[in-house]
Amino acid sequence: MEENEQLQPAELAARFINQTSRHIFLTGKAGTGKTTFLRGIISRTHKRSVIVAPTGIAAINAAGVTIHSLFQLPFGAFVPRIVPNQDLPSGVPYNTPKSIVRHLSMNAVKRRILLDLELLIIDEVSMLRADLLDAIDFVLRYVRKNNQNFGGVQLLFIGDLYQLPPVVKNQEQELLAKFYQSPFFFDALCLQSHPPIYIELDKIYRQSDQTFVDLLNNLRNNTPTEKDIALLKSHYRENFKPDINENYITLTTHNSKADAMNKHALAELAGRTYSYTSTIEKEFPESAFPLEKTLELKVGAQVMFIKNDQTGEQRFFNGKLAVVTALKSDSIEVLPEGNTYPINVERYIWKNIRYTTNKSTNEIEEEEIGTFTQYPLKLAWAITVHKSQGLTFDKAIVDIGDAFAPGQIYVALSRLRSLDGLVLTSHLNSRGMKADQNVAYYSRTKEQQESLLTQVVREADLFLKQSLLQAFDFSLLDNFVYEHVFSYSKDEKRSVKQTHLLWATQLQQNLIAAKVHADKFLKQLDQLFIPNETNDFTKLIERVEAGANYFQPILSSQSELIFDHIELVKQQKQTKEYLNELLDLEAMYYEQFKKVVRAKEMLSAKVSNQELSKESLNALFGLAKREEQMKKARSLPDKEQLEREESTPISRFRKKVEKEKKPKIDTKEVTLALFNEGKTPAEIALERKMTKGTIEGHLAHYISQNQITADKVIAKHKLEVLLHAIRELKSLKLNEIRDHVGKAYDFGEIKIAIAAYLAEGE
Repeated sequence: MEENEQLQPAELAARFINQTSRHIFLTGKAGTGKTTFLRGIISRTHKRSVIVAPTGIAAINAAGVTIHSLFQLPFGAFVPRIVPNQDLPSGVPYNTPKSIVRHLSMNAVKRRILLDLELLIIDEVSMLRADLLDAIDFVLRYVRKNNQNFGGVQLLFIGDLYQLPPVVKNQEQELLAKFYQSPFFFDALCLQSHPPIYIELDKIYRQSDQTFVDLLNNLRNNTPTEKDIALLKSHYRENFKPDINENYITLTTHNSKADAMNKHALAELAGRTYSYTSTIEKEFPESAFPLEKTLELKVGAQVMFIKNDQTGEQRFFNGKLAVVTALKSDSIEVLPEGNTYPINVERYIWKNIRYTTNKSTNEIEEEEIGTFTQYPLKLAWAITVHKSQGLTFDKAIVDIGDAFAPGQIYVALSRLRSLDGLVLTSHLNSRGMKADQNVAYYSRTKEQQESLLTQVVREADLFLKQSLLQAFDFSLLDNFVYEHVFSYSKDEKRSVKQTHLLWATQLQQNLIAAKVHADKFLKQLDQLFIPNETNDFTKLIERVEAGANYFQPILSSQSELIFDHIELVKQQKQTKEYLNELLDLEAMYYEQFKKVVRAKEMLSAKVSNQELSKESLNALFGLAKREEQMKKARSLPDKEQLEREESTPISRFRKKVEKEKKPKIDTKEVTLALFNEGKTPAEIALERKMTKGTIEGHLAHYISQNQITADKVIAKHKLEVLLHAIRELKSLKLNEIRDHVGKAYDFGEIKIAIAAYLAEGE
C-alpha cells in the first residue's frame, strides 16, 4: 500500500486546505478532535486565514470573531434574489443584496482584510443558516470585485451537524422556505454548484465502550434498534437523588431549569457565600461573556472547569468536575474529580480579538481589543445540553424528556465516557431522539463522493497551475498602475501630485515592458504544465526558477523606486493623500512579488513531497528589510532639516538646473502622430513594438484632453455601452466596468471609454 493511501482524514483535510482551492466540510462525532484540528491548521497553513463563528461565545471559544461583525451583516433573514411579482409573506423583515450594499460601510482595514483573505474558517457550522452563508458569499464577491464563488476565497466548514441546529424564528420559516430546501448551511444556493469536500474525523477519543459507541452511532443515523431502546430504559431511575459526594451533573434542556437547580443546590449548602466579579477591559460585549459576570460559591459547591489547565500540567480540562474545598476573597481551592489533593485555581483571561492587516507585510493579524478575566469555573450540579457541547463527563443525570430539537438526546448522551455513568430521570421522546432528516440525507453524500485521495491529487495540480499562472500574470497589477497614472490630472498647477506625472508614466512604461515578457512566459508555463499529466517537472522547475530570477528583481526594483519617490514627496507639503496612494501602489508590487515567491515554493514542495509552511515562506519574503522600508516610508520628515536643505546653495542650484532641463520627447506624441496618419492602434503597436494596450493608453490621454475623439479609436456602439456602464456604476475602475459589461469588451476599450467620459466633464 502506498504511503498516501494511509493518510488519516485530518491529514487529508490539511492537504486539501494547503494544496487546493476546494471548499471543505470537516465533521466528526463528538470527541473526534475537531477543535484540535482547528488550532493546528491555523499554525500550519501558509494561507491568510480568518476564523468566524455564528455566535459571540462560539467565536470567543474558537479565538475568532462573529460572522456579523466581520462582514457587517444586519441581523434577520437574507433573501438572495427578488423576482418581479414574487409572492413573499408580508410582515417579515428581511435583507436583500441591495439593502446590504446600502448599509455596508466598511473601513479601510476591514475591507483590506477581506481583500487579502485566502481561507475563511467557519466554526460550529451546525448553527450556520443557509441564508447567512449566501449573504457572506455576496459580500465577498462585492468587496473583492470578483464574481467567483465567495470572491475566490476558500472555505473550511467545521462542526457536527447532529448537534445544535440553526435557529429560525417562526415568522422566518415561510420566507426562507421560498428559497431553501432546509435552513442548514449545505442547502445555501452558493454551494449548489461548488459543494464542499466531505471529510469526517472518525477516531473517537472520548468513548472506548463499543456497546456505547454502537448505540450513539445508531442514534446519530436514525436507526436505533429495540435493543438500543431497551438498553437506555435500563438506565432509567425515577426521582434519582445522588449523594453530594458522587459528582453527578444533570443535563437538561432549558437554561432556566439548569439555573434553578444550581441556585437551589447552592442555597442548600451551609456556610458563607463568596462572590467573585469578573474584570472586563476595553471591548468585550455581554453577549460573548463566557461566564456570568459574577461567580457565587460556597465551600462544598460542585463546579466545573470550562477551560483546560493553562500551566501545561494537565491538572484539569474543560468539563472536568470538582468540589470547592476552601474560599478566600482572592483565592479559590478545589478538589478535581479523581484527584487526591486540592489545587488553587488561577484566573483565566479570555481575549476578544479583531482582525487587522499588517501595514508592512499585508498579512492578516489578530489584534486584542478587550479581555474578560475570571476564574474558569461555573456551578455544575446542572447544565444545558446546549452548553455541554465539547465537554466530557464520567457521570451524568440526563433529564431531557422535553427535548425540543432533533438530535438533542444524541448530543446529551455523547458527553459521557461510558454507559456506566448514565442515569435517565425522564422518558425519552421520539422527536428528541431522531436526527433531522435533511442532515441524515446530506450525510450520505460522504459515501457518494469520489475517493478523497484521488480528488486531492487532482485538485492540488489544478491549484498549483493556477498559482503559477497568477504569479506571472501582471494584468491586475497593470490595471492598478494604469488607474493610478490616469488619476494624475492634466493641470499641473492644481496640486503637487500632478507635477510627478512623468515619474508615474515612467513607472508604468517599466511595468509594460516587463508584462510583455511575462505574457510570453505565461504561454510557456501553460504548455509545460498539464495537470494530472505532467510527471517530469524538471523542465517546469527550470523555467519557473528562471522566471522568478528574472521577474523578482524587476518587481523589487520597482518597489524601491516607489519608496525613493515617497521620500522625495515627503519633502513637499499637502501630500498626505498622495503618499497613501503611493503606499497602496507599492503594496500591489509587493503582493505580485510574494505571488512569484509562493508559486515557486509550492512547486518545490510538490516535487520534494513536503508541506509548504508559513515560516518557510515568511523567511523568503524579506520581512525584516521591508519592516525598515515601511517604517521609513511612514515616518514624517524633519522640518528643520528640510528647511536647511532647501536654503543651501546646492539645493537652489539643483532647482535651477531642473527648471532649465529640456523635456524628453514624449512617447505618447509619437503614437499621436502615427494615429493622425490614419494608422490603427494595432498597426501602431506592431510598428513601435509595443502592446496594443499601451498604444490605447497613449490615445486615451489625448481623448481625455479632447485632442481626438473616442469613436475614432473604438466602435461607436461599444463606446455607448461602456459610457452607459460608467455612468450607471459611477466608477472608473477597470475591473468593475469589465464585470458589468462582460468579456466582450477588453481593458483597452474600457480605458478609451473612461477617457471619453472624463473629456465630457471639461
